[in-house]
Amino acid sequence: MPPKAAAADTKSPSIVYLRDGEVVLYKRGASARWQARFKLNDAKWHRISTGHKNVDYAGKTATEAYDRARFLRAENIPVVSKRFDAIARVTLDELNGQLQAGVGKVVYHTYIQAITGYLIPFFGKYAINTIGYKELKAFDAWRTTKLGRVPAASTVTNHTSSLNRVYDTALERGYIHKQQIPVMKNNGKKGTAREAFSLSEYKSLTGFMPTWVSRINKPKSVEMRELLRDYVLVLSNSGMRHGTEALGLRWCDIEWIKSDGERYIQFTVKGKIGKRTLINRHATEDYLKRIQSRFPELAKMDFDKLLKSKCQDKVFRLRSGEETKSLAATFRQLMRDSGLDKDKPVKERRSLYSLRHTYAHFSILNDAMDVYTLAEQMGTSVKMIEQHYGHLKPAQKARQIAGRRFVRT
Repeated sequence: MPPKAAAADTKSPSIVYLRDGEVVLYKRGASARWQARFKLNDAKWHRISTGHKNVDYAGKTATEAYDRARFLRAENIPVVSKRFDAIARVTLDELNGQLQAGVGKVVYHTYIQAITGYLIPFFGKYAINTIGYKELKAFDAWRTTKLGRVPAASTVTNHTSSLNRVYDTALERGYIHKQQIPVMKNNGKKGTAREAFSLSEYKSLTGFMPTWVSRINKPKSVEMRELLRDYVLVLSNSGMRHGTEALGLRWCDIEWIKSDGERYIQFTVKGKIGKRTLINRHATEDYLKRIQSRFPELAKMDFDKLLKSKCQDKVFRLRSGEETKSLAATFRQLMRDSGLDKDKPVKERRSLYSLRHTYAHFSILNDAMDVYTLAEQMGTSVKMIEQHYGHLKPAQKARQIAGRRFVRT
């Protein structure tokens, strides 16, 4: 059951204030469903429909949307976007304008045909920042039906180039962040490295997990799900390997290190190549603290004191203190229930190892690490990085590895 919403305004029973007035629920006219609005530090009102008649469920949906919007705003990712067809038409105007001015390339004619004949008809109604792997796969199937045959490689190449041209327009105008652009191969199949999650899929997954944890009543199942949630988040923010490296991690293997006046969480893990150290993104601190809070003997300690205590307990344990080898099976349930792998063949479905690949994939998209730093961070060879994640660009080290520090409120 979601938390109770704040009391309704006595003068206007159709208005409810949440989060000290930062989130407002309201109704339009005779509608029974609640709408919501909130203001971020961009000083603009953002409005959503909660889809709920029940004020408590509407409040939960509104506050979750507010938290997601604050996260996106902090990461300089657009909170609102534009429909694909609107951006596509701006792109068409630019292409036609350059052709008429005599400075356009011959290939622009091909782009125009692809955008008008295929991309707008299929993607037109989507918000451009929501198109991911699922939508691209659906487009592949739709295109094959429209053509009446499997498209030639040259056709797929032209459509991919045309789609990238539309994304360039959206990126230039701030309607999308480069992290939100799906990585595509010329053959039209998924281009993310080794079944990684795209940014939109990862956001869907992390947004789904809290509800998924509370959806079941069996105590042991709740423990498994809450542990898996933090396990997923730590793996995808550290790049360490599922299995020996992660499940063998103890509190004594975690410490703060300082670099350039900033603190970073460092893990010392033992695995495939022996002992190694790795830097975590800052968000990992929150996930570790949540794990700590589930154990009374650890919860009574300050987090820093816990790390200094050199506690020998393993980090990834159930509330009961029991270790488990069933996280992979629970993860498969998560994938099934979230629907993220619904349309994928069995061999292409994600596993816990996909979180490591997601870490590498996001590092690439963020220009976070050069190939040598990424190889060192992930405990693998430069050759393997180049083979699977070869499109890397030079960058710095610790600060980029850990990412942006969020301001906690």
